[in-house]
Amino acid sequence: MSKRHITLSILLILILFPMAACTKKTSKEMGNIHPNDGKDMGMNIIDSEKNIKTMPVSTKREKFKLEDIIDEKIEKALAMGRLGEVEYLEEGGYFEANANSIDYLNKEGNARMKNVKGVVINPPDASITDSYYDMSNYLQKEDILFILLDGFGYHQYKYAIEKGYLPFLGKQPEAAKALSVYKPVTNAGLAAMLTGKFPIENGVHSRKQRELQVDSIFKLAEDLGKKAIYIEGDIGILKTEIEPVLNLDNNGDGFTDDEVFESTLKAINEEHNLVFTHFHGIDDSGHSHGDLSLETMEFIKRVDGYVEELVSNWSGKVIITADHGMHSTEDGGDHGEFRYEDMVVPYLILDGGNHFD
Repeated sequence: MSKRHITLSILLILILFPMAACTKKTSKEMGNIHPNDGKDMGMNIIDSEKNIKTMPVSTKREKFKLEDIIDEKIEKALAMGRLGEVEYLEEGGYFEANANSIDYLNKEGNARMKNVKGVVINPPDASITDSYYDMSNYLQKEDILFILLDGFGYHQYKYAIEKGYLPFLGKQPEAAKALSVYKPVTNAGLAAMLTGKFPIENGVHSRKQRELQVDSIFKLAEDLGKKAIYIEGDIGILKTEIEPVLNLDNNGDGFTDDEVFESTLKAINEEHNLVFTHFHGIDDSGHSHGDLSLETMEFIKRVDGYVEELVSNWSGKVIITADHGMHSTEDGGDHGEFRYEDMVVPYLILDGGNHFD
């Protein structure tokens, strides 16, 4: 090879190397863009059992009605916005897609919701916001044990029963389907359950917010003169009127659920009127292994055993539900998108006591 060819080759390498290096930015350099962020652009249409359609944003303004783009029979439909707004669609209402968002307008053309993230066709009657109202109603006359199973979607609940991983809960009356809130992440879901308000009202619509803008069930319990305790994993999620009892992974098994279980049993024996306990392990396993993986199903069975013992030792009402669900990804599981796996969760109300088969 001539000196001229060698020189040209070196110059070519020097030019191409920085270009190639530029394509390998770290997540920090890229502004921590989540690989699934692109899937949340536009508007997703779901029902309680399937993901129906995704409507993308548009470079040109386009108007459409829901009934014109899907085949499903629509009895009612519920829209949710980026900040956790919630509104049932009106007759004659329509959507308008533009470059940045999809908005919902009434038949007169007045904007009703900016940046709609999703629509639920024929949504479940129950919502995770019902948690607050059910707790407040029962708390007037009896004690309440509230069990939050983080990241436990309705499809996981049904699959676990079918495959024999819910020997206790599977024998109870079938759970109702309950709708989570947008964004289906722990902060927002927990805030909705504790306050009975949607994110647009309670101020918590993503993982970034921790301050409630309205009172929680713990404030009501205090006003009623009731003794309440809030049991968490190893970190606090939200700032509430009472400090959570935190639980470290003392035995090093990678989960705090066994410690949360022991703390909850202790609280039951201390005669609290309201015990609110938060199990994180199903969510943790789902992220690592997938929502329907063998590992997650085995962990669901483990938590089912905890639930059985807690319910059997409790003498009042028991409410069991989840903040959000979980969907499958290439490397495990995730949540936070407007899809049925993330948005629909089980909701059960049981009578406590040692009277189960």
